[in-house]
Amino acid sequence: MKNKFKSYKECIPYLFNLERAGIKYDLINIKLLLSFLDNPQTEFKSIHIAGTNGKGSVSSILNSFLMEKGFKTGLYTSPHLRDFRERISVSGRLISREFILEFINKIYNEIEKIKPSFFEVTTAMAFEYFKRRKVEYAVIETGLGGRLDSTNVLKPVLSVITSLSIDHIEFLGNRIEKITYEKGGIIKKNIPVVIGNVSEVSKQILKKTAKKNKSEIIFSSDRNKLKIISRSEKGFCFDLNNKSSNLYFPMIGDYQVSNIKTFLSAADVLKKYENLDYDEDDLRRSFKNIKINSNIAGRFEMISDNPILILDVSHNVQAIQNIKKNLSYFKFEKLIIIFAMMKDKNYEECLSELCKFRAKIILTKPEYKRSAEPSELLKAVKRNRSRFIVKNDLKGAVKEAREISGRKDLILITGSFFLAGDYLSLPDSFK
Repeated sequence: MKNKFKSYKECIPYLFNLERAGIKYDLINIKLLLSFLDNPQTEFKSIHIAGTNGKGSVSSILNSFLMEKGFKTGLYTSPHLRDFRERISVSGRLISREFILEFINKIYNEIEKIKPSFFEVTTAMAFEYFKRRKVEYAVIETGLGGRLDSTNVLKPVLSVITSLSIDHIEFLGNRIEKITYEKGGIIKKNIPVVIGNVSEVSKQILKKTAKKNKSEIIFSSDRNKLKIISRSEKGFCFDLNNKSSNLYFPMIGDYQVSNIKTFLSAADVLKKYENLDYDEDDLRRSFKNIKINSNIAGRFEMISDNPILILDVSHNVQAIQNIKKNLSYFKFEKLIIIFAMMKDKNYEECLSELCKFRAKIILTKPEYKRSAEPSELLKAVKRNRSRFIVKNDLKGAVKEAREISGRKDLILITGSFFLAGDYLSLPDSFK
């Protein structure tokens, strides 16, 4: 067959255009694609991770840990911030443009025939790339939910559920019981599962699911003890299990304690079932090199100072609630928040949380079709409307924030991965 696309620049718009198909919450198309590719997902060991918040952090720590133990690793996450290739990496190196071009040309006729979604094609691409690169362990994030997520064709060595709260209501329902059922769908027969920060209601549901599948269930909150002993604008030091270990984690936010505990429980399971022994030095290296090994960014990350500018990808109520504690890491006088959110998110409650901050809030939107209009966001504000400013594009929002901020102030950009990605893509003159 003659190649449809001659360059990466030609094929990537075609790939993004598959988003028009929307989100397909079933496993039909992904199974067809993987069958066409001779089921590459069976050629490597995998760790499957679901959850409302914390997926990216836990996935990145696990990937870094496995790399520091000497394994060739694959990492599949979503969404990306600047470059599509951020979604798929092998041992810290992004997927090659050449492979993406080759892959899209290879399955072009299948795409045209079965009309899969963007995420379905991307998932098949990741699995094929990991097979081709002879990955030993792949850390795989779900995209949405769990039970019918495209990644849920895997038979992993370990499943992980990081946290559970209400999100993606259209697909997962608006009750925590329904969301727990959907996310718990990644629990496989006779495969251990680690559970992070979840409510008692969710615990009971997940226990029943695990029992039905004869799967060992480990709640990370019942195991390792972490105590933060110092904080800075770059991260925090903590002691582990009442020992003066003074471990350093190079990302801020006390909520990361829960993610670290989830990772440690996962590491213990890998030690038990995969014979992956580890010591304190392994942990130190895993934490130290997390950003190098896993290309993680935008988790309440300080981009610049004078004034301080923080880039954050919080996009639901639970994540927005963490912001107040995160701000305690910094000294500043005035707070300016640039906020945008997708129209299918629960932005009313998120805005209600933001109203509790003593801040000037600039409502804007990224260049993405699912973005809520700033005027619609303003309509959802129930009180203190005088503290809100509407700017219809990010350039205008950043310009406004710069004009009303002083050297000792803090600008926070939050509410969406797409907003963070658009900021990073701005010309330097607008930053």
